[in-house]
Amino acid sequence: MIIKRLSPADATAYRRLRLRGLRESPAAFGSSYGEEAKRPLKAFAARLEPSADRWAFGAFVGGRLSGVVTLIREEKKKERHKASIYGLYVDPKVRQQGIGAQLIARVM
Repeated sequence: MIIKRLSPADATAYRRLRLRGLRESPAAFGSSYGEEAKRPLKAFAARLEPSADRWAFGAFVGGRLSGVVTLIREEKKKERHKASIYGLYVDPKVRQQGIGAQLIARVM
């Protein structure tokens, strides 16, 4: 398994995995499958653009994106030392292998 920061080049795989997660576990996300499925690929690529305030990491198992997590830093000057974790999802086919824990460790 390889964990790396995602980039716009990973947008297709990221979109596929995110939509799968939204369909499978709708209560676990703030967005709905219907909303996200309507977004063009370029919207997903934009989420993965390099930024000093947002990081998306992916776990690749056998070369396939199988897990994701996003970290977003607070915007206010006095709160920039804080960040929140969003969208942790691991493909059911590779769960119970510690991938989620490794993604969280990488974000930390």
